[in-house]
Amino acid sequence: MWAWYLLHCKARQEARARMHVENQGYTACLPQINRTKLVRGKRTVCEEPLFPNYLFVQLNVNTANFNALRSTRGVNGFVRFGGVPATVPNEVVAQLLELEDAQKNAPSVQQTYITGAAVEITEGPFAGLQAVYQMPKGEERCLVLLDMLGKQQRIEIEERVLRSS
Repeated sequence: MWAWYLLHCKARQEARARMHVENQGYTACLPQINRTKLVRGKRTVCEEPLFPNYLFVQLNVNTANFNALRSTRGVNGFVRFGGVPATVPNEVVAQLLELEDAQKNAPSVQQTYITGAAVEITEGPFAGLQAVYQMPKGEERCLVLLDMLGKQQRIEIEERVLRSS
């Protein structure tokens, strides 16, 4: 009988654990998500685990070597409830795999603006106003110049509420 189980991995060693589990002949699932991060002052898209420190593994209950898996490099052990390794429904893992495939096939939606670009604010108290993009500030925010009270004011705003005008 095949079932999906959840392994708890050591910090930031999910990929290592996956490699070693797959080398033992098991099927592993490590759902990844793309996130835009600020790395050395530049925005880059990084692939990160959707569930940090966890790895799904498909095992045949009758033939699997649970002790070997528990001792695999990068693995802390099985997620257990009442001392028994917890199973994950097949439908949940299938849906995670579908979402992962959809994300890999989707075009990158990273939207960055060049300095001096005209933008429109779409949400919040400044919705509908025109602004001039200045620079990114952090992972999700940016600085824009907004005409208020007869002069340009520099405001910090979330980049997701901007649209090219």
